[in-house]
Amino acid sequence: MTTHEANPDRSPAQTDRAMLVIGAAALALVVLALVVRLGGAFSEGATPGLSQAGALTKIGLSVAKLGGDVAAVLTVGWLLVAAVFVPGTSATGRRCLRAASLTALAWALCTLALILFTALDLFGIGFTGLTGSMMRTLLIELPQGRALLLVLAVAVALAVAASLPRAAGGTGYLLAGALAGMLPPLFTGHAASASNHALAVYSLAGHVLGVALWIGGLVALVTVAPDVRDGLPQVVGRYSSLALVAFAVVGVSGAVNAWVRLGGVHLGSRYGMLIVAKGVALAALGACGWWHRRTTIPALRYGTGKRAFLRLGTVEILVMTATMALAVGLSRTPPPENAPDTLDLATLRLGFPLPGPAGVGPYLLNWWIDPLFFVLIVAAAVLYGVGVVRVRDWPWQRTAAWTGGLLVLLLATASGISRYSMVLFSAHAIQHILVGLVAPLLLLYGAPVKLGLKVMRGESRALLAAAADSRGLRALGHPVVSSALLLLSLYAWYVSPLFPPSLSNHALHSLSMVVFLAIGLAYFRGTAGSLVPLAVLPLHVLAGVALMLDGTVLGGNWYELLGRRWGSSPLDDQHFGALLLWTAAMAITAAHAVYCRSRRSTTRLSASTTVGSYSAAESSRSRSSTAAPLSRSEESPTRSS
Repeated sequence: MTTHEANPDRSPAQTDRAMLVIGAAALALVVLALVVRLGGAFSEGATPGLSQAGALTKIGLSVAKLGGDVAAVLTVGWLLVAAVFVPGTSATGRRCLRAASLTALAWALCTLALILFTALDLFGIGFTGLTGSMMRTLLIELPQGRALLLVLAVAVALAVAASLPRAAGGTGYLLAGALAGMLPPLFTGHAASASNHALAVYSLAGHVLGVALWIGGLVALVTVAPDVRDGLPQVVGRYSSLALVAFAVVGVSGAVNAWVRLGGVHLGSRYGMLIVAKGVALAALGACGWWHRRTTIPALRYGTGKRAFLRLGTVEILVMTATMALAVGLSRTPPPENAPDTLDLATLRLGFPLPGPAGVGPYLLNWWIDPLFFVLIVAAAVLYGVGVVRVRDWPWQRTAAWTGGLLVLLLATASGISRYSMVLFSAHAIQHILVGLVAPLLLLYGAPVKLGLKVMRGESRALLAAAADSRGLRALGHPVVSSALLLLSLYAWYVSPLFPPSLSNHALHSLSMVVFLAIGLAYFRGTAGSLVPLAVLPLHVLAGVALMLDGTVLGGNWYELLGRRWGSSPLDDQHFGALLLWTAAMAITAAHAVYCRSRRSTTRLSASTTVGSYSAAESSRSRSSTAAPLSRSEESPTRSS
């Protein structure tokens, strides 16, 4: 890709960008005002959890949220262009990083305002009545405040990191950080308290991330288009593929989230009508994208479609801005309430009815699918299958191992084990063992990175190779680091303050399992052939026995509040789960370490035997040649070959 410096005369382009910013901001504010007013956020009967404060607080809260969302999306867009579409070390890449630093700063300032208005909204007071103790209560004791504080920390860190001279070498990490910084409020909002917690939260997370990559990427691309020039057709073509995937993700996740929030197809309420309006806007954006792929992108390849691309991109940005304002207003709109007698307390806490007595049968038959892992498993199966089809001589043993690993993950996160992991500590321990210890071994033997490198070509192959050999993964896979992380994830996790909220929030629960899977992959990959796993075996025993001897029920009062009347007591079940944890962890890690050491020794012995045989053969051959030289007819035919 070729990048060029901007033209010296850039005043027309700067004027157009300024007009676009002014027009988009005005349109967003108008749409937000209409949605907040017509959606019922100002009504006296707003549902609990929405604002009961004055009009000024409600307006300030909505505007601050819209500003923060826009700034976050723009930050993602600038970092996406710098990390994927242009070299981060180029002049255009450096300009993108400077812009990302400024938008991250705006994100932080809007988050500060959002924290302030959230406190006013929560306590129902004016600016003069706000005290330090109220702010401490919000930011330390309440999940919503802690989430906003985490977003603020991420935004400030991005603003500083993107402005550093060496930021160009870490644009991928900055992009991942920006995407992660958008997620914490989703785990504490209304979706987290929906009847199907995990499906609501992860559909909303997919929606938000898809929108950020789609809208942010388009805004940044339209802005830097004059600087890219000859490379614009290639950049737009690559972005178009990303936008198509983002469009599909946004559409599907939005429909799923609306279905969860509405409890079915109920579009007669104000909330339902706003959902329909979002659907219409999404359809309009899909039509624009179709026109891009049909007309403007082919014209760009022939050097005639730059103006058409910019005009259509500007229209898309305006529609996207209005849609984002609509989404912010929708978050302030009271959703339809459930009937009072439709959910009992245990169902409200779990997101599903309290299951009956546990056993092998219920574990295997009483399925409850984790949406995050289900998407990951299906995607991993499809991508690996495509790779196997393209690499025809791929060993069947590796395919079998990969399939087995995915089946283990499916068993742990979609069978009855997944359902009972929220009810029993022992079931949680079984799920942890399967996800964090058994599945990683099988998946690693499947060698997905090696398969990907065989299949991919060009920039995709280079990106995969760079990611697999990145400094972050190398540090994570160091034997000491990965062993320490495994110990912390197996035992310290259950006595940490993160364990209780992971029980009440399915999204956090499945996210923690993703972390355990990543730690298991790093551990078994980094410690292969090392003596570190054998050295830390006593620590597994000590930590596991300490967890078994703990006389307090972990997880706060979660297990008692469920009202379970069957099975052993929560404390006895906890002791049994701890026994499963440390015995399984010790057996699996010890067996893996011994196997790797024996295989390494066998490989060395085989290599040394081969070398010795080769040396003996050469010595015998040299002695024969010195004793009686062979004639040309007596020499072996394979000798010359």
